[in-house]
Amino acid sequence: MKKLIISIVLLFLAIVTMAYLYFSKLNTDQHITDTGLQAAVANSAFIFSFENEKSITDILKEQRLFEEILDAEQYKQLASLKKYLLTIPKVNQLTDKQNVYIAFVPGSDHNIDFLCYTQISIPEYLPQLFQSLKTSGIRPETTDRLTKLILPDSSVFYLGIKENLAVISSSEKQTAAALAKERNQKDDKFIEYIQASKRFSKNSLAQLYINFNDLPLLLKNIISGNLNGELAVLNQQDAFAALTYNFSNEKVLLTGTTVTNNPNNYYHLFSDMQAQKITINNILPANTASYTIFAVDSYPNWKKKLDTWFSNQHQDKKISALLKDINNRYHLNPDELFPKYFKDQFITFQLRTGEKIGAINLSNGDKMIQLLLDLSSEYDEDIKVFKEPDLLYAYFGKPFSNFKKPYYIITDNYMVFANNAGTLQSFLNSYTNNQLLINVPNYINAGNQLPGNSSIAFYTDHRNADDIFKKNIYLPYYKHISAIEGLKNYDSFTYQLSGDNGKFQTNILINKQPEVLQKDSLAL
Repeated sequence: MKKLIISIVLLFLAIVTMAYLYFSKLNTDQHITDTGLQAAVANSAFIFSFENEKSITDILKEQRLFEEILDAEQYKQLASLKKYLLTIPKVNQLTDKQNVYIAFVPGSDHNIDFLCYTQISIPEYLPQLFQSLKTSGIRPETTDRLTKLILPDSSVFYLGIKENLAVISSSEKQTAAALAKERNQKDDKFIEYIQASKRFSKNSLAQLYINFNDLPLLLKNIISGNLNGELAVLNQQDAFAALTYNFSNEKVLLTGTTVTNNPNNYYHLFSDMQAQKITINNILPANTASYTIFAVDSYPNWKKKLDTWFSNQHQDKKISALLKDINNRYHLNPDELFPKYFKDQFITFQLRTGEKIGAINLSNGDKMIQLLLDLSSEYDEDIKVFKEPDLLYAYFGKPFSNFKKPYYIITDNYMVFANNAGTLQSFLNSYTNNQLLINVPNYINAGNQLPGNSSIAFYTDHRNADDIFKKNIYLPYYKHISAIEGLKNYDSFTYQLSGDNGKFQTNILINKQPEVLQKDSLAL
C-alpha cells in the first residue's frame, strides 16, 4: 500500500510538472515578439500572411487566382519579389520559416500600395546580404535610411531595415513611413486576436487578417462617395476577422472567425444565435444584385437584445411611445403582430436597377393580413401601405430603418415591402413567373460550396451589380473587375457568419464560374 501511495504521488507530481512546462511554453510562444506583424498591423487594415518556406511559396506561386484578383501590375511586382529576391540563399537564410506579411495600404491618386514585412532571424548576417544581392544580379543603391533595389527585370523596390524588421515596397514613401511609424497601443487588441487565431491555423497555407475599424481608409481609394446604404456594413465597424486560405484553382475560399468588439454593434446581436437553415432566399428575383440575410433561433430572446440595443442608441423611449400610440389609436397591441407571427429570418436586398426591398418570413401570413387591416391602406388588390411609420424598425432594428411607411404584400408566408409600389409590382412579376435567383446556375453553384446554415449572410452577384459597381467604383478598379484577365469570370461574393458564443464562424467565398458555364456564356 505504501508503494502504491508513493507511486500515485510521483505520478501526480509528474503530471503537474508536465502541465506547468506545457503552459509555460504556450505562454512564452504567445509573447514572442513578431516585429513584422506589429509593423503590418500599425499600417494596414488588410493583411495577407504566409510562412517563408519553399513549399508554401511554390504553391502560392501556382495560384493563378491571385493574378486575377490582384491587378496586373501588383501581381507582376509580387512575382518579381518571389523570383529574384526570395530565391536568393542568403535572403532565405535570414528569413527562413519567418512569417511574411503583405499589407495593403492607401496610396496616392486612388492607388492601393502594398508593403511586405518580415522578421530577420539572424541580424548578424545582414552585411553579407548586400553582397549576395549584387551577385544575384540585383543592384542595391543605399541612401540614409533605405536601400533602392533594381531587379534584373528592371522592377524597383525600396528596402528598409530597422533592428530585426525588414520592410520592402515599390513605394519609397510607403517604406519610409512604415519604418518611422511608432507602435500604437490601440493595435495591441488586433495583434492579440491574430496571435490567438494562429494557434488554430498552424497548418494552413496562408492567412488573411482584417481590421474593420480602419478598412474605410483603404476603401476610399476604391469606392467613390460615402460608405452608406448597402456599403454601411464596411463603415467603422469595430470588428476583426482572421481567416485561413483554402487551396483551390476554382474559387477563393477563406474560413475562420469574425469578432465584433463593441457589444452595441447591431451585428453583435446575432453572435450568440444558433445558425439557421436559410430559406428566405427562395423569394429573391433573378436580377438581385445583393442581399443581407439575418436569422434568429428564438425571436423572444433576440428581441431582448434588440431592446438593449435601442436603449444604447437612445431610441428606446421613441420606440415605446410609437407602440403605445398605435395601441391607443387602433386598439391593437403591436406585440400581437410581429413578435407572434414572425418566424426566424429577415432580409434586405437590392435589384440590378438599384431598387431596395425588404422581407420577413411568417408563421401565418393569412393571420397577419387580417391583423394589419386597420394599420394599412389599400393601394390595389395585392399591395397595401402602412399608415404608421417605423413599425418594422421597432421590431427588427437597423436593416429596416429606411422603410418608414412602406408598401407591402403578404404572399406564401412572406411579407415583402418597398418604398414604392412599382418596385413591389416588379418583384411580384418575377416571383409569380418563377424568375428567381435560386434557379440561376451560378447561384446554385456558389451555394453548393457553402453550408446552408448561417446567422448573417452578405451576398453580391457580379453580373447583376455591374451598373451599381460602375456608379460607385473608381474607373481603374471597375475596369479590373470587368476584364476577362481580372474578375469578370468571378460571379459572386459571399460573406457568411454563424453565431458561436459571442463570435462568428466565418466563410468568405469569391466564386468563379465553372468552365462549362463560361463556355455557355460565350456561346450566348
